[in-house]
Amino acid sequence: MYQTYFWDFDGTLFDSYAVMAPALVYGFKRQQVEVSKDLAYQLMRQKSRGEAFKSLGKQWPQVDLKKAYADYKSYERAHLQSLQPFNGAKEVLAAIVAAGGQNFLLTHRNDEAWQLLAKANLKQYFTGGVSGADNFARKPNPASLKYLCEKYQVNPARAAMVGDRTLDIEAGHNAGMAGILFDPDDLIEDCEPDLRVTNLSAILV
Repeated sequence: MYQTYFWDFDGTLFDSYAVMAPALVYGFKRQQVEVSKDLAYQLMRQKSRGEAFKSLGKQWPQVDLKKAYADYKSYERAHLQSLQPFNGAKEVLAAIVAAGGQNFLLTHRNDEAWQLLAKANLKQYFTGGVSGADNFARKPNPASLKYLCEKYQVNPARAAMVGDRTLDIEAGHNAGMAGILFDPDDLIEDCEPDLRVTNLSAILV
């Protein structure tokens, strides 16, 4: 175990793709374009939401991407409260704290991430963190990680960034810390994590 863990939210702590993938499908379907949920999920997991929209926009140039994104956000807002944490999330977070370690949140999502953590009784395990509301450069830029390390006097050599995409691992490495890839369905190929797990509980082994 490391002393400090920095956690991505979407697709790492919470199974956000259960809403994000259908939301993307909905955004395109509103313009009579059928995108499979599996493709939507794969594109967002392997790259990012923004890259998924760009890729699909090239495939269907007739789609108004601004409207598709607005419809995506509308669907997501309507279903956001249904999001659930992954199995093992609470146990891992609690075990880290019990061992004298700390957890920090590092997400591009706005403060709704903190609200969902509180709703799931997980916020209590976090010392602090940053969200999209803090306006840091997006991962893999390490600015937010470096800020948290400095603010809370965290030694990067004893810390790890946990995420479900390559950009999370790169952000950790760029900040001088380890990267743990949570890849439950073995979709990520272009990545060199220090540890790769298919379930969160394996982080504690």
